[in-house]
Order: sequence, then structure tokens, then C-alpha cells
Amino acid sequence: MSYCTPCPPCDTNFPLLCEPLETTANGKRLVVEDSAACQKTIQTPAAQQVLKTDGAGNLTWTNGASGTVLRKDTTGLVEFATLNSVLQSGPVDLGSQPLTTTGAVNSGSIAATSVTTTGAINAVSVTTTGIITSTGNIKINRADSVNEGGELTLNKSLDNTAGWTIDCNGSTSTPNLRFISGTGVKASINGSGNFGIGTSFPLATLHVAGTVRLQGLSTYANNAAAITGGLVADDVYKTATGELRIVV
Repeated sequence: MSYCTPCPPCDTNFPLLCEPLETTANGKRLVVEDSAACQKTIQTPAAQQVLKTDGAGNLTWTNGASGTVLRKDTTGLVEFATLNSVLQSGPVDLGSQPLTTTGAVNSGSIAATSVTTTGAINAVSVTTTGIITSTGNIKINRADSVNEGGELTLNKSLDNTAGWTIDCNGSTSTPNLRFISGTGVKASINGSGNFGIGTSFPLATLHVAGTVRLQGLSTYANNAAAITGGLVADDVYKTATGELRIVV
């Protein structure tokens, strides 16, 4: 390759090659040539072909296909890959752009203003300032502990204050769904269907850790009066002196 005085009428500040530059790649030619008009031409590759490096500084034409994009692999090479595989390699940060797909979303993490898909969403974490809409399943995995599953955090504002966290902990056979806010667990449901208030591990159908208030109970003198008033077995009422009774 040699350089020489540029051909007129080109600007001398931008010299061109006097001889054509040809690089053979997969049977194709990349040609840069001078002419009387000082024009450069580059041979057009076949449809969906792009130039990529082979790691040694050489350029080669590469065939693409519909639904594929270029990515850099772990060795620094640029290659074609399916969009699905790129998303799975994560993390995916779309900034202010929405993500819309008719397939599944599988990723380490997704950050976007909104996520819309007709397939499933399977992710370690999803961060969005907009909405998540899916006609498939939304699955959030958490692998930092064998006893803890995914978390869904609902914040009242962008500064992460006054928020609620819904998580799944416990064993795989008896998982617990917990509702957490502020200082700790506010409510939970375990795998047996027990509902707890103020506890992560309810031991009865209703387990309340704290004060219980029964407001608006009907007042009756006895069971007969309660039944006459419309109560049935197992309903709770109170007497005029404030005594709690159960209809039997």
C-alpha cells in the first residue's frame, strides 16, 4: 500500500489512496478507489451481511438473519446472536425506551420504563418506572438463599420510601408469602393456608401476634336471642356486659 499526491480536484488536506485497496473476505471485496472525480466506492455485500473482526485485526463478511443482532462474546469477538440469547446473557438496560416482545423475556436484570410481552417474563430483577404488562407468566427468581424466593417491591415514590415488599420464603414444601413494610412483617400466608398477622410463621388458621379488636359485634343476652337475631353456629356476639360468646 502506498500513498501519493491526491488527485485533483480533491482537497489536499484529505488525501486519497492512489491505488485501490482490496480486502478479500469470504469471497467478497471491500474496494476503496480514486477516480477523476475523487470518488470512493465500497462494494455492496450480500443481503444481511456485515463486517466483523476475527480477533486478529482482519475483517470478514458475516451473514446475519432475521431476528439476530451483533454482540461481543467473552473473547472480544463480534458475532451474530439471536435476540433471545442476548437478552438471556443480561443485564439489559433500555434506559427510557420501552421493551415490547411477542416472546418470552429471560434475563439477569431488566431496566426499562415499561415492559410489555405476550410471553413469560423470567428474571432475577426487573426495574421499571412504568408498568409491566404480560399475557403470560411473570416469574421473579432469587437465588441468594435456599430459603428465600423472589421479591416484589412496591414503592410509593422514587426515593424508595414508604414501600411494601412481597416475598416468598420458607422451604419448597411449605413456602410462606410475606407482606413486609417498615419495621417488619405485617402479614403472611403459609403453605397450609394459615394466615398470620404480625408473624412470618402462622401456626393456626388465623394467627395474630398483637392486639385484636372486634368492632361492630351484635349484642344479645344469650344464644337463643342471637339465633333469633339471625346469627348461626360459630358466629361471635357479645353480651350487654361485654362478654364474648360463640353461637353453638
